Amino acid sequence: MGEIRVPKLNNNDSEYTLLEWLAADGAQVGRDDPLATLETSKAVEELVSEQDGVLTHLVRAGASCAPGQLIARIGPAPAGRPERVPTSLDSAGTPPPSEPVAVADGGPIITAPARALLDELGLDPALVAGLDVKVVRRTDVERLAAATGGSEPSEKGGAHHDGGQTRPLSNHQRAVGRTVTLSHQSIPAGYTAIKVDVTPALTTARALTRRLRKLVGLPDLLIAAVARLHADFPMFFAELIDDRTARIPDQPRIGLTIDMGTGLYVPVIRDRLTVPDIAERLAEFRGLAQHGGFTEAHLTGGNIVVTLHHDADIIMAIPIVFPGQACAIALTSPQPEGERTVAAIGLAYDHRLVNGRDVVLFLQALKETLETSPEDL
Repeated sequence: MGEIRVPKLNNNDSEYTLLEWLAADGAQVGRDDPLATLETSKAVEELVSEQDGVLTHLVRAGASCAPGQLIARIGPAPAGRPERVPTSLDSAGTPPPSEPVAVADGGPIITAPARALLDELGLDPALVAGLDVKVVRRTDVERLAAATGGSEPSEKGGAHHDGGQTRPLSNHQRAVGRTVTLSHQSIPAGYTAIKVDVTPALTTARALTRRLRKLVGLPDLLIAAVARLHADFPMFFAELIDDRTARIPDQPRIGLTIDMGTGLYVPVIRDRLTVPDIAERLAEFRGLAQHGGFTEAHLTGGNIVVTLHHDADIIMAIPIVFPGQACAIALTSPQPEGERTVAAIGLAYDHRLVNGRDVVLFLQALKETLETSPEDL
């Protein structure tokens, strides 16, 4: 009999949520058939069967489960149902969970974790009909709560003694908090910014947009320019192994911050792409961010980060350096300055790997590329 155990999906979480079963308890499944989805703090991952047989659930949808935990078996049709394995959300004596239900005929399906969060926040389930998804997951409810500006008091509590309301932080936001805390605690970071005349780069971006019939912007050009510096500035892409050793990657893998109102994500571009390819990849990332479609494969493996700060009033931003990386680059919104347009490009860096003189050279190389030859990217 085969066992279905929770895989280790990332290093940030000690437990995940079994979001939903895609194959029913007792169903006949085949090799490579989807069985269940697991929600991590950053993404939703699908588990598939590695053999043919009859699926037996051991953990209910909506339960928390740890890496390595047994959640199902696949084998011959069982003579009787096995005893359900208790979890933090499924103790002995708990009635079986209800199946996901539709809001209305033709409406989206609400998973059990999503319905639990709707109840917790006191949100009307009918509101999910306005979401552009077929299956409403917990991350969709978090997005809905953010868009509606909060929740109404519910019978389940949430009222604070001063008359305000409490709101639980999502797994995703807690993971962001852990990353920021670890960065500040463990990385001696420095920061330097440079002013760049981005007029030529913006002109190039507009020309590419017209020619390619797809949106090309300053971030696309910056990512391409950063990738080109990998050979000349390898330590900016390095990983600190110990106080004597750094690992130099064989190619740049650039993360980009994206926040479409559903949480902060940092998907990774894994190879040195042309600007048109980067524009296409970023359009894909924006769609995945809007609908919560990122997987761990999208979000892991980066060795440098570009953070975007679009608001026109922001003149400087200091990003965190992600643990395991050496640098993070911040791009602010372009600002008019006389007859030209300028933007600030800042670099936060791990001082154990990179020193100030090299930072200046790196930023000057970016500046020169964007000011004098953006069309060559």
